[in-house]
Amino acid sequence: MISLHVLGAGGAVPTASHGPAAYWVEIDGNGILMDPGPGALVRLVRQPGAPDSVDEVVTVLFSHLHLDHTADLAPLLFAMHSILAREQAPLRLIGPVGLEAFVAGLRALYGSWLDPRCREIEILETPAGNRVDLSGGGRAEAFAASHVESRFGASCLGWILTDGDGHRLVYSGDTGPCADLDRAADGCDLLLAECSTPDDLATDGHLCPTRVADLARNARPARVVLTHMYPLVAGQDPQRTVTDLAGVSCAAARDGDVFVVPHETESST
Repeated sequence: MISLHVLGAGGAVPTASHGPAAYWVEIDGNGILMDPGPGALVRLVRQPGAPDSVDEVVTVLFSHLHLDHTADLAPLLFAMHSILAREQAPLRLIGPVGLEAFVAGLRALYGSWLDPRCREIEILETPAGNRVDLSGGGRAEAFAASHVESRFGASCLGWILTDGDGHRLVYSGDTGPCADLDRAADGCDLLLAECSTPDDLATDGHLCPTRVADLARNARPARVVLTHMYPLVAGQDPQRTVTDLAGVSCAAARDGDVFVVPHETESST
């Protein structure tokens, strides 16, 4: 079983209902903090069903290294430096090539303050096409996203998260339309798709409602959840566009929403 806790359903411009990117994903009971953007840690410990202490985070997964998807990594490491930290399991950081240099850059700024007091840090850079085994039998497979990140690394990723029974959650990351996303999303149980702007403000490297609809029409996921919505599109009805054009079930996420695979139920705090 996979449960998706949406900690941040917005883009880099936060609103009261849509904070920057952040997700807590449990795969067969094992938790992953995914794309911890600004404010992710506060929203994590407030989220029912998610850890009430950052000490419980053992895996962090990144799609790419832009600030709105990574800003709470340094606060996470700083919190783990606290004398209150007790967890001894290694902290596993998984992301695109360039992640190691990114963490080294943070340490150049903050030094040993970012050294967890009781645990080691394991950094796993994952090229597109690689699979990573997760605790409890789940796995994460990276695919190439059509997005630009040139400061820390040349690649941006989406992720296919699979539980022990073969159920799939596909996270687009930040991306424009691309063949790798089409293949990854094909027949998946839940497609977590970015939808940054309305159609009339569509930009390269991002999706908008009609682009998500085109993707869903071809890939036929069991369900689509829209995320990474900036205020203009979040204030509209993008899920209706996707449902009407693609004929698939679609929801527009808000902070605090929970989606469960395979049961296709959701709740909101």
